[in-house]
Amino acid sequence: MRWWRDVHPDIFQPALDHHYITMHLGGPKQVQRRGEGKVAFADIEAGSLSIVPAGSTFHWKTRGPIEFAHLYIAPAMIGRLAVEELDRDASALSLEDPVGARDPLLQSLFLTLLEGVAPPSTATRLYLDTLLHALLLRLLSRYALAPSAPLKMRHSLAPARLRRVIDFIEANLEADIGLSDLAAVGASSPFHFSRAFASVTGQPPYAYLVSRRIERAKTLLLDDAVSLEAIAIQCGFHSAAHFSRMFKRATGLSPIKYRLL
Repeated sequence: MRWWRDVHPDIFQPALDHHYITMHLGGPKQVQRRGEGKVAFADIEAGSLSIVPAGSTFHWKTRGPIEFAHLYIAPAMIGRLAVEELDRDASALSLEDPVGARDPLLQSLFLTLLEGVAPPSTATRLYLDTLLHALLLRLLSRYALAPSAPLKMRHSLAPARLRRVIDFIEANLEADIGLSDLAAVGASSPFHFSRAFASVTGQPPYAYLVSRRIERAKTLLLDDAVSLEAIAIQCGFHSAAHFSRMFKRATGLSPIKYRLL
């Protein structure tokens, strides 16, 4: 048992109906967490993660900066992902509750997601949905308890549904499309749709959307009278600078150099 001087007062964290991940920010700290029949002590580095499963009640004491970011996750979302992406029965699914865990992949996804929602951000909804999807997959693969037997599930997208999704993308390249929008057009849940779409097309939805936007931009660049700002708007990019960055990443050329070919 360890006791510290100069600690912040005991903070009570009530039971919630969501899981949540805490990223510890602001610098190193020492944390004591009591509850659920156990006591945890941790020397925590900035960027470390703690997980609080839904329904858990804890008392926290901290020596050091109290600064953090929380990501709240509905258990139903985790359950659907387990079934539709990992082919697992989620009826008894629960999560570990580490304090100050170091997980480079999960930390990187969390930080990138934070950057994507902090202003000023050029992140699209589909990009953020894709990051969240990857983060939840990592959370399940590393911190899920009592994994159950695999289910036998098919991950496919009927040709007619795929055609509707592709037509929707082509008709809305200038819009901020989200994964939920595409899944609704494909008459599927977001997690099942993402896996099924990638299986059929060979690309995740976000990568496919960006590739289509770049192809439209190539066509528009053939007309010297159309400005880069106008092309950016028509192809769903936030600005000419954002468009130029994404175009060069995809083609190896800036839009201006491509136009001069």
